[in-house]
Amino acid sequence: MADPHDEHLKLIPDDIEAFAGHIEGIDPSRYYDSQEQDVWLAATRRWPLLAAVFQANGGGDGHR
Repeated sequence: MADPHDEHLKLIPDDIEAFAGHIEGIDPSRYYDSQEQDVWLAATRRWPLLAAVFQANGGGDGHR
């Protein structure tokens, strides 16, 4: 099974990467995109028990 953090597995770019693909001079590594955090928070509200399990297994910062 592939590592879920593998950059090659990203099927859809986030907003910053998509914007950088259209505008010359934008460096995506210099920007913070909050989509990942927004998705994580929505998932914790939808599946609180599963979120608690992930946090108990080393996801103490609330991500993955």
